[in-house]
Amino acid sequence: MERDFNKESKLFVKRILLERDLSFIDLTNMLNEAGYTYSLASVRQKINRGRYDFAFLLQICEVLNLKITVNNN
Repeated sequence: MERDFNKESKLFVKRILLERDLSFIDLTNMLNEAGYTYSLASVRQKINRGRYDFAFLLQICEVLNLKITVNNN
């Protein structure tokens, strides 16, 4: 069975938001306050589709003070 990476990427960000008790509105505001220009609709659409580029994920990590590490297993 083929992995559904779009679903995994959607759930990845949604899980982070849930753990931090943040909404799409909160995330959009944080991104815009950091100087990135996104509408609520575009943030919601990117995440719900699970189709966003790595730069967008890095921006999310930056505003939420998250660190991405690579584990060589």
